[in-house]
Amino acid sequence: TMKNKSGEWLFITQKGDTLLPYTFSKATVFSEGYAWVIKDKDMPGAINTKGDMLISLRDVEEVRVFHESLAAFSINKRKEKLWGFLDKNGNERIKPQYRKVNNFRLGLAAVQEKEEGKWGFINLNGEVVIPFNYLEAFNFGDNGKTIVKEENRYLTIDRKGNIIQKHHYDEIIPDGSLLRVRNDKSWGWCNSNGEIIIPTQYDEIRPFGKSAMAPVKINGKWAYINQKGEICIKRQFADAYPFINGNAVVKAGTVWGVIDEKGVYIVNPQYDNVSNDYLQQSLGEGCSLSSLHI
Repeated sequence: TMKNKSGEWLFITQKGDTLLPYTFSKATVFSEGYAWVIKDKDMPGAINTKGDMLISLRDVEEVRVFHESLAAFSINKRKEKLWGFLDKNGNERIKPQYRKVNNFRLGLAAVQEKEEGKWGFINLNGEVVIPFNYLEAFNFGDNGKTIVKEENRYLTIDRKGNIIQKHHYDEIIPDGSLLRVRNDKSWGWCNSNGEIIIPTQYDEIRPFGKSAMAPVKINGKWAYINQKGEICIKRQFADAYPFINGNAVVKAGTVWGVIDEKGVYIVNPQYDNVSNDYLQQSLGEGCSLSSLHI
């Protein structure tokens, strides 16, 4: 999704062509065939790639795109924001009861209970399968492992909650089969065994995700490196985000465009903004639509 000069959001293809013949006041990216939109000041709804409205929502404060056929949504209950999950018919599958939730991954989702603010994991039926023992928790990777924080240390656990490894880094964020790690103020990557593979030397980094390259910030500008730490696309961008399906959004000066994996523009820098939801999706954090302030 890109914003045009009049401030409306539109869907474009990877080649920059307009996908649908109309625009929206708010919109997410497509995920599992659905995108959440608000047209004019109507209530949020889910459309398919033809623009057909498949779900309409009422009394929902925020809704995320679908992951494993469930979409996280929030309501405001007595001035408290609570999260649950709904299915592709728009029906509530897991009632809003959590302070925060992550999207489902491999049948599990990290959720934060509202009383003490601890994190645990639930399955697709809403059953707690790993107790609320953690200060922080991330979703599981393809290797069936994830990172959780317990007091002042990070742990790798499996899908049964067993501790696989203890870590000594100041901060850890999963990145596919790798881990982004911070020592003091510098970032790098280690493997799943905790061994550094790209030294902690960057001011800021963003994930590889499913790509062979990741954005890194060096002295105020962004470049792209491979998993050997070699620069593949030279340091030149005011901002840069991870690749999705072979393309990445980058900022040249004050405007945004899209590059391919060779660093060649396939959509020239011309847009004032890129949907925050798309940026969040590229970071692997999922994207959402808020029904507030429309």
